[in-house]
Amino acid sequence: MTDLFAEGLADAKAKGLLRSLRVIEDRDGRSAVIDGKRVIVFGSNDYLGLSCHPEMQEAVSRFMAGSPFGSGASRLVAGTTKHHIEFEERIAEFLGCEAALMFSSGYSANIGLMTALLNKNDSVYADRLTHASLLDGARFSCATLKRFKHNDPESLAELLSKNNGKGKKLVVTEGVFSMDGDKAPLARIAEVAKENSAILLVDDAHGFGVLGKNGRGTVDEAGITKKVDIHVVTLGKSFGGQGGIVAGSRSLIDGLINFSRSFVYSTAPPEVMVVAGSTALKIVSGKEGKTLRKKLGSNIDSLAQGLKKLGVDGSGSHIVPVMAGGDKDIVQMGKRMLEQGVLAP
Repeated sequence: MTDLFAEGLADAKAKGLLRSLRVIEDRDGRSAVIDGKRVIVFGSNDYLGLSCHPEMQEAVSRFMAGSPFGSGASRLVAGTTKHHIEFEERIAEFLGCEAALMFSSGYSANIGLMTALLNKNDSVYADRLTHASLLDGARFSCATLKRFKHNDPESLAELLSKNNGKGKKLVVTEGVFSMDGDKAPLARIAEVAKENSAILLVDDAHGFGVLGKNGRGTVDEAGITKKVDIHVVTLGKSFGGQGGIVAGSRSLIDGLINFSRSFVYSTAPPEVMVVAGSTALKIVSGKEGKTLRKKLGSNIDSLAQGLKKLGVDGSGSHIVPVMAGGDKDIVQMGKRMLEQGVLAP
């Protein structure tokens, strides 16, 4: 067979950047077994440990005892069940929105949202450090992509002031940035977006479940729920499962149901993932959710104190970057840490 990636793989290997899949033989939320050795996991997004929570496991096992696993079709054909609808209604209410829609992943949610909403006459104003799924969504939509300085609302305002007034203007940022762990100044960004008649999209994948009242996220924490037009959250981080959610107005969701290609042409998420999401929502929004977030906060503080002794500042959130030179240095550091029992790829 033709070796399609020979040149690219050789180049990555020469630069010390070639990666391969790491096989997890067993895991319990805190640790995992790799090559027969148990290591501490510092590379997971399962911030509250819900993927291994007894109530989650029991709910999934009970549901699967008498139910089919696969959904069998896309949502518009024969893949929507009462569980999908009930969960979307609950998550919309939790986020303070009129409606919500579940996608198979956060990536497909952002791609499907932006390609349905935008066209070549529109403009996207994205924070320079926004996630790849948001940047890809902008590019795939054929909209003009402009990037403002990281967490700099005045840079955003300057770019918006140069808009020619044609087409939609979409401002895009994350609530908590997935690599740096810092939070966006959402209140000011919302003001700038409103002053310039722009649509505001906040991807709160890493704040959802962890920050805000009862885990509602950074939008709630900033007190701007009614000023955000589009909320994007995922079920694969603090909720311990899989799937992406877009929430906003009823009109937005109806539009996505009809025009979002990654929604229309994808097999529906299995009901069991919806059951897991509903159970996670119950835990996160209840008394135990507060306990789990308090425990997470304690862990953040402990790590920050340890890093400070090494001369490294924490981020103030549950995502803690440690700068380590270039890409090759990071790959080598990850290997050395794994040898010493810490998984931080």
